[in-house]
Formats: sequence, structure tokens, C-alpha cells
Amino acid sequence: MKMARTRQIVRYALRQRSLLCAAFALSAAMSAVTALQPWPLKILVDYALGNSDLPKLLSGWFGNDPAPIALIVTAALASLGLFVLNSVIDVGFNWIWAKAGQRMIYQLAADLFHKLQRLPLSFHRRRTVGDSLTRINSDTWCAYTVTEGLLFSPPKHALTLVTVGVVAWRLDPGLGSLALLVAPGLAASARFFGPRLKRRARSETEARSRLLSFIQQTLTVIPVVQAFGTESRNRRQFRQLASATVTHSQRSTLVRRAYLVASGLITTLGTATVLYAGGQRVLSGALTVGGLLVFLAYVRSMQTAFQGLFGVYARLKSAEPAVDRVFEVLEAEEGVRDAPGARLLPLRRKRERGHVRLERITFGYEPGRPVLEEVTLEARPGEIVALVGPTGAGKSTLVSLIPRFFDPWQGRVTVDGVDVREVQLAGLRAQVALVLQEPFLLPLTVAENIGYGRPGASRAQIMAVAVAAEADEFIRRLPEGYDTLIAERGATLSGGEKQRLAIARALLKDAPILILDEPTSAVDAGTEAAVLAALRRLVECRTTFIIAHRWSTIRDADRIVVLENGRVVRSTFPDARWSDSA
Repeated sequence: MKMARTRQIVRYALRQRSLLCAAFALSAAMSAVTALQPWPLKILVDYALGNSDLPKLLSGWFGNDPAPIALIVTAALASLGLFVLNSVIDVGFNWIWAKAGQRMIYQLAADLFHKLQRLPLSFHRRRTVGDSLTRINSDTWCAYTVTEGLLFSPPKHALTLVTVGVVAWRLDPGLGSLALLVAPGLAASARFFGPRLKRRARSETEARSRLLSFIQQTLTVIPVVQAFGTESRNRRQFRQLASATVTHSQRSTLVRRAYLVASGLITTLGTATVLYAGGQRVLSGALTVGGLLVFLAYVRSMQTAFQGLFGVYARLKSAEPAVDRVFEVLEAEEGVRDAPGARLLPLRRKRERGHVRLERITFGYEPGRPVLEEVTLEARPGEIVALVGPTGAGKSTLVSLIPRFFDPWQGRVTVDGVDVREVQLAGLRAQVALVLQEPFLLPLTVAENIGYGRPGASRAQIMAVAVAAEADEFIRRLPEGYDTLIAERGATLSGGEKQRLAIARALLKDAPILILDEPTSAVDAGTEAAVLAALRRLVECRTTFIIAHRWSTIRDADRIVVLENGRVVRSTFPDARWSDSA
């Protein structure tokens, strides 16, 4: 794992430093209790049931010849008390660690979500929504795993080893040395399985991502699925993807279990060795039976700590694919960003705003394959420019350069005389409103959809633009009027109704530059009249770019620009204007 990425993840943990300090303190307390837990067993075996002399501490409490039942009760109560104390500490530790871990995960997820929103459209075109959801929902758990593996597990297990190891060494140095022999074997096991766990974890994550992407894509186009009767085919494909996911999960589980079996075998061999040597020392009188039982308990604690300590490497390797996927997004180039010292667009009077120039623009999505070549175009404040041409001519690409969804390879775009690369991105996009062929609506209320670009708008303002957009009448017919919740992607509305809501949203934004990309192509002739009436109000006093194939949409334009193969081949003026009955 790259050190820079590790440091960045650790920063999320350091934001929870107060919780981490409390967790460390509880971890130390658990190590101390772990060291005490085997001793009630020694009291029972050596002193209550055996004939060993009481140590000074116990003889001071019980006298030199205590009743065995008193020692038995003491051992039982001490065992119960240590268990309760350890359980309380463990609950507190896990509650604090879960709280800190959840905060880290959601802070990382929030940063990932924010970055995904800022990445260029070209990035999202190469990846499915399901893949992005997997990164946010699942891969961000790597923050928890990495933090635990780097900050918690090593100190916790090391403290247990030191605490228990010192007591075990004082109890019997020879057996203490034997107990340490498992360490090299456990280290070698972790080193061997680590890379294999990483490969299997990567394959499993990618398989889950493909399955989620397929589900998301299918559910998004349910009308198409039902119209073409592809339910059975989709079911077969789902089964294939699910089967592949299960296979990768099984292989990953198999490697994890093999690692656990190898670690268990090593620790069992270590325990058997200590058991044999300890038995010999009991027979020789160098160690009591109770002492051997205590020592065996310490050996188990030490081996568990060794497994946890060396298992950190394997766990980090398993988490590495998720870390790579998260940082693939976080480290991605945003494409367009504010230049150092970027400024706001200059304030101008309303009638002077929205002067757009595209000067000798060359741009494409892939190196060596330009979509636009040497395009020059100007739209003065309040002017309507229609862009026409065959599919693939570059019309939508051209207008996407105005709000800086992309930056041109060559040439420049200016708004009100200022290069758009020199102004703040948020301020530039506040000056541009869009109405697209597909009116994107969110699963919010009608009022919230209209006010999406202007969250502080009042209900009166929202209703006013709805009236202007010819949308008020149908909105009032909805079950709850403006408070009606719209289904995902506006599925409960007609094409014309969705388009008029998009027009109302653009009206409310009140931007001086307007981009209309095929605003009437998805509606019928009857609905088109209502949409066109709304568009007339929308384009008033705004610099407007209209992309359309229908003459009814563009005949009020001041200029018609024809594009072919990424070049302007003709610029003409329309012969007629809209009539009121158009």
C-alpha cells in the first residue's frame, strides 16, 4: 500500500483522536484483566484442591490453614468478577471503536461523494453508476480496516504480549521461551497468504460491482425491459453474474480459511510443545499443576496476540483493493477546476449580460480524435442562436464548453469578455441555465424540483415560474399539488409535463445565458404548443443557444448555425418568426 494513501487514511482516524485515546486506555485495561484471569484456576487447583502452601497475599486474608470451601468460593467469585469486568471493558471498547470507525467511514464516503460530483463527465461515462455506488457504500470500509490494522491491532496485541509475556516469563522462563517459537511460523504464514488474499479480495469486489451495476442499469430502464420482453434474458444474466460473484466469494473464503487453518496448526503445534514440556516440569516437581494451567492460559493469550499481530499484514492486503478503488477516484483529475486567483464574472447591467464568444475552438473526448475543429461563434446579449446539423456534428459538445463541462484543446470561450478559465467555476455556472432533451427530475416534491437550482426560493416565486412555464395547471391537478412527490426520473409525469417543470426550474434560476438541447424532441405535436409557449417566456432577454431539428423550435432564432463534422459550414438568418398559434 502506498505510504501517501496510508497517511491520508490515518488522517481520518486522527480526527477522532479523543475517541481513539479512550479506546487505547480501555485496551490497556483489557490486557491487564487478561493477565489476571487465569489465576483463580491456580487458587482452585493448587491451594483448594492441592496441598501447595498459600502465598503471603492469600495467607494474610485466609490464615495459614483456610477451609478448602472458602478458597473454592473465592476462586469462583474471582473468576466471575474478572469475567464481568473484562466484559464491561470489552463492551465499552467496542462501542467507542464502532463510533470512531463509523465516523471515519462516512467522512471518507462524504469526500468520495463530493469528488465524484466534481469529476468530468468523461470519467462518469467510462464507469457505471453501480460501480460508483459500490465504491461509496462498500469500499470506504477500508478506512476502518486500515486504521484498525495500523493504529489499534499492533499496540493492542503488543501490549497483551508484553503484559502476559512478562508474567509467563516470571512464572517459568523455559516455557516462556518455548511459547515464543510460534512467532516465526505465524509471520511466514501471513507473508505467504497476504498477496493471495489481496488478489481474491480484488476479484470478489469487482464481481460484486458488476452485479450491482447490472441491477442498477436494469431497474433504471424497466419500461424498456417490459416493452421488449427481456425479463427472462435479464434473469439468466443476473444468475450468471450472481454465480460468478459467488464463485469469487467462495475462492476468497477458501483462501481465508486456509490461512486460518495454517495459523491454527502452527499455534496448536506450539501449544502441544509447551504442554509436553510443561508436563515434564510438573512431573519433576519444578511446576505445579495449577501453575501449568495458568501458563497454558497465558500461552493461548500470547498465541492469539501473535495471530492478531501478524494477521495485520494479511488484513491490510485484503483491504488494499478497496483502498485502490477509493483513491482511484480521490486522485482522479477533476478536468476543470478553478485556476489560482480565479475571479468572479464582472457585474454588468441585465441587458449587457450574457455576451458569449467561442474563438477557434478545437476539442475532442479522445486524443487525436477532435469532435470540434476551428469553430468560431458569437452570441450577443439577448440573441437567440440555433445550432442545427446531423447527429454527431458536435452541437451538444459545443454548448457544453460554455459552462465549462470541458475545456477546449485550442481556442477559448469568453463570457462578457472574460475567458471562462479565469473565473470561478461556481460563479460561471450560476450564469447558465439548461433545459435538456431528457428533463432530469429527482425523487423530490414538485416544488423542490423547481427550486433545485435556487434552494432559498419562496413558494410564491416557485408558483410564479410554474405559471410562466405553463405548468401550474397540471401541477394543481396532482394529488398534493406542489407537494406531490415525483417518482424517480419523473416516471409519473408525461414528457411534456416533465419538460415544463425543467423550464420552470430554468426560469427560477434567472440566468442570463440559456442552453436548450432538443427541448421539444420528446413531446408530441399537441404538447409541443404548451412547451413552446413556455419557451417563449424563458428566452426573453436571455442569450440563448437552441439545439433542435424541428423548425417550430428554432424559427424565432436571430441566427441559424449549421454544423457538420465538427465545423461551422453555414450561418444563416431565418425567413419567418413564430406565430402565436405555432
